[in-house]
Amino acid sequence: MTLKRPARNLAAPSLLHAICIAVSLALAAGCSARGPAPPFAEFVIAAGDSAYWVRSDAAGVRMRGAPIVLAQLDDRFYELYVVDEDRSYANAYFVGQTLFERDLVTGDSTAMFRDSVVFALADKYASTHPNEQQLPPDEDPAEDPASSASAEVSVLAVHGPYLSMEYHVDTSGAGDDTWHMTNHEVLDLRTGRRVDLTDLLGKGLATTVLGRARRLYRETVDSVLKDARPAAKRAARSISRFKFDPMSFALAAPSGAPMIAFSAPGHGSGGEGFVLPLRPIAVSEPVWWAEVREALPTSITDGEERWRRSSFSVRAVYDTIVRPVRLVLVDTSGHEFPIGGVTAPVHRIYWLDNPRFDRAQRAALIKAFDEAAMYDESARTASAHGPSAAFFVAEHR
Repeated sequence: MTLKRPARNLAAPSLLHAICIAVSLALAAGCSARGPAPPFAEFVIAAGDSAYWVRSDAAGVRMRGAPIVLAQLDDRFYELYVVDEDRSYANAYFVGQTLFERDLVTGDSTAMFRDSVVFALADKYASTHPNEQQLPPDEDPAEDPASSASAEVSVLAVHGPYLSMEYHVDTSGAGDDTWHMTNHEVLDLRTGRRVDLTDLLGKGLATTVLGRARRLYRETVDSVLKDARPAAKRAARSISRFKFDPMSFALAAPSGAPMIAFSAPGHGSGGEGFVLPLRPIAVSEPVWWAEVREALPTSITDGEERWRRSSFSVRAVYDTIVRPVRLVLVDTSGHEFPIGGVTAPVHRIYWLDNPRFDRAQRAALIKAFDEAAMYDESARTASAHGPSAAFFVAEHR
């Protein structure tokens, strides 16, 4: 069988030309009626305790969200999650927590922080009550146990390879067995090791910042002791339960620049079990902050944050009336394209357009979002456009 090439129509070139012009004008008119197409963009927004995956191109702007906390190291995504470990008895409640970091591609999880206080109390209880058996996971202790201890690990912030967290313990029992404790720590996500100021800032700057923090602590305590108001007098009675700890701090960037937020940990039976926050101290940017800066807003004004890229920018508009933070994509001509609403506050943006987001990472992120959406049905988020998850399988062009 011989295939023949179709003959070119040489008889009526002007007619074909006219048809092409007509089709082009019709398409142009249609595009003009719809307005300009949004710029190409793809990124993941960390906001509140969730993540939102946004993709924009000529087809529109789409967003999907899931209750997941992400970190990014060397262009690889990791999920940060906490697992309860129950060591309860019939008349004693002991639940500690462990913070894990999971590589989305390999699925491997590594323990970053493991509660030690609750587990130590559980071991002590076991040694003093040798005839009692630990309850199986599906069995609850008494409604009002004689002893209890529980820990809560919370992620405060993620800045590049460093995670700031809060560790809180509550206990109850007879006499001195009832107390509370809170502490702030910074972990290196690459090693799981707790870091100090020297690790973050270098020895010289760390010494300077630590001196300023000690002065701030003394000033804060003095102001509480000198305050004659009733509330201040109550605080003065418990101020001795707070102790300055050079390792109790968190990283912060409220204006896009690095700050060290110290908090004197408390230990006691009442409000002393929380922390006494000190005024954050601004520091010069360490070398590793260059990577962090990419995810932080380039400008911050009253009620708005903006991230500028070469071909577009992202606006996060905070409204005291409308609870969600309103996200808007803006092209270089100033045209705005609504993205949707997210929970406050917006922490950072991970860019997926530069460097190129490879197939393995994309598949892993899709799977993570799908799995996280099952954690809590009420946490599922969608934009007004009703995006399809299948959209995010597409590769960059």
